[in-house]
Amino acid sequence: MAIHPTIHKAAKNGVEVIIASAKVNDAAELLEVARRIMNESKHLLTQGDEFKFTVEMQEKRIRDFTEHPDGLLLLAKVGGKIVGMTDFKVSSRRRVAHQGLLGLSFLPEFVGLGLGRLLMNELISWARLNPRVETLRLEVHATNTPAVALYEKLGFTIEGRQVRCIKHDDGTYDDALSMALFV
Repeated sequence: MAIHPTIHKAAKNGVEVIIASAKVNDAAELLEVARRIMNESKHLLTQGDEFKFTVEMQEKRIRDFTEHPDGLLLLAKVGGKIVGMTDFKVSSRRRVAHQGLLGLSFLPEFVGLGLGRLLMNELISWARLNPRVETLRLEVHATNTPAVALYEKLGFTIEGRQVRCIKHDDGTYDDALSMALFV
């Protein structure tokens, strides 16, 4: 089972951050945080009105992560409240089961405090200890330069660019960068 031990870290501003695996009783709060992030972030593919998860679906998702040895769903909590998350799971297809896609997102007021680095460091450490995980992959909006810079500092390299992959409601476009880290 992929359950990460609870750890305490400090954000750049000195605030204590708790990093831990999601638990089923986090489902309702995690759902609301995810919905808020999708409503407020321009750097996600899913928008809030497209997100149709229920608490029951979120509970199942959390159980799937905790019962899967090659997947991890980590939460960042400040003051006992969920403020961000990262998730990763290897592919179920044998030929690509050594790699998977990860996601990372935060409530807007917690961006820039170093929480992404804290969560990513824990995910990378976990992946390096997992014999089946060889590659962490992600896609990021090319205009999300703070995220691209973080991933590059962590050792990810850009493997490709999907030109005009993302179309915003105002008709403008953004490219998507494919990045990978071999662990």
